[in-house]
Amino acid sequence: MKTLDVKKITEAIRTWAVQVNTDLPKDVEQALEQGRAQEESPFGIYCFDQILANAKLAREEHQAMCQDTGTMVVYCNVGQDLHLVGSDVTQAINEGVRLGYDEGYLRRSIVEEPVFERTNTGDNTPAVIHYNIVPGDQCELILMPKGGGAENMGALGMLKPTAGREGVIDFVVDAVSKAGGNPCPPIIVGVGIGGTMEKATAIAKEALAREIGSHHADPRYADMEQEILARVNKLGIGPQGLGGRVTALAVHINTYPCRVAASGCQHQLPRSAARAHRARRRGELIMEKHIHVPFVAEELADLRAGDTVMLSGVIYTSRDKAHKRMVETLDRGEALPVDWHDQLIYYAGPTPAKPGQAIGSIGPTTSSRMDAFASRLMDEAGLKGMLGKGPRSQAVCEAITRNGAVYMVAIGGTGAAISKSVKKAEVIAYDDLGTEAVRRLEIENLAAIVAIDAHGGNLFETGRAQYAEIDD
Repeated sequence: MKTLDVKKITEAIRTWAVQVNTDLPKDVEQALEQGRAQEESPFGIYCFDQILANAKLAREEHQAMCQDTGTMVVYCNVGQDLHLVGSDVTQAINEGVRLGYDEGYLRRSIVEEPVFERTNTGDNTPAVIHYNIVPGDQCELILMPKGGGAENMGALGMLKPTAGREGVIDFVVDAVSKAGGNPCPPIIVGVGIGGTMEKATAIAKEALAREIGSHHADPRYADMEQEILARVNKLGIGPQGLGGRVTALAVHINTYPCRVAASGCQHQLPRSAARAHRARRRGELIMEKHIHVPFVAEELADLRAGDTVMLSGVIYTSRDKAHKRMVETLDRGEALPVDWHDQLIYYAGPTPAKPGQAIGSIGPTTSSRMDAFASRLMDEAGLKGMLGKGPRSQAVCEAITRNGAVYMVAIGGTGAAISKSVKKAEVIAYDDLGTEAVRRLEIENLAAIVAIDAHGGNLFETGRAQYAEIDD
């Protein structure tokens, strides 16, 4: 019987944990290039260009492509004729994750328990590990750093057998429609059909690891993959949810036998019309306005949904935990750590900075996570701007109009590129929150798109309406 020292597993995980966060797979890069060629929206083409440029930069500089370096999901397929020796294999995998995230300057995002203290483990462990016993004497490892923006948009449905082919397709298309721009489209959609509830979710996630361009072995399911892809791309969501022809790059279905009375289905996600003069040629957006932050009232009032801007000056980062603390501070009638009048909050949590860097990768997080707190910061603290990704709630949209504020989006999946616009960064509040601490950033020419303006304009609505070909 062949033996394998689990130290080799640790070393493999250590190396690959960095690689999967810094080097975009070639099949995904090619799919992005094909998506760009198919896209018609100037905003969509701009998003593709930024994502592709970011991938090149991250690969060359060995920097995280996205600030959310995810929960590390590991598939460990162990041959039944292989004897693992040396120590506990689970410990070996987690040690590899710990070393890789430390040496690769990757963000640690795992908390010890999910509800109460939520203390960060400090090393991105434990990983979520799936063990499979397979024929042979080899050990195959598959790594998938699963970001929160996509993971949170997953959906599970226990469908009746009579739902059939159309029921499954409708379920997946509806799930993508509801997710909108939150998972950073363009996305890859993984679908698991059959088994039990937990099996459907497991095989859906496995489907994400398939090479783009591959199809289900059964031509009936392969046909379903293509139909779902076509219908998803007719929703008009487009790159980053700003409207366009390409919402998904691929749909991958995995199946498993199920009992006669059930048909489980789980779906996993990996992330306004422009005025004509904005696109001088196909794919080119002109960064029309240079805006200094803190905002000047006249400049702010002049912004419209669809405007492209370059931001310079001082902005601040803040995410869920910091927002919650600030609202609790307002409840107590105490002073906030920042005077938010005329300021802009960037919804971002960076990776650790490498030596010589002002900051690590710092792309936008899902803005809707701050919706429960944003209105109060505008109404009571004078906040005038927010920068993130994805659509906002109706209540937040109304608060933006009420306060003469603005919501801008940066391109999700471009954290390495955005970091180049940050010239200085310092923690100024809640340092115990680590990556979620409030940071003061000095920025120069940070590219953004006005998504929601003070006059009621909403690019998520107008952009999607322009390119939608089906009702959802």
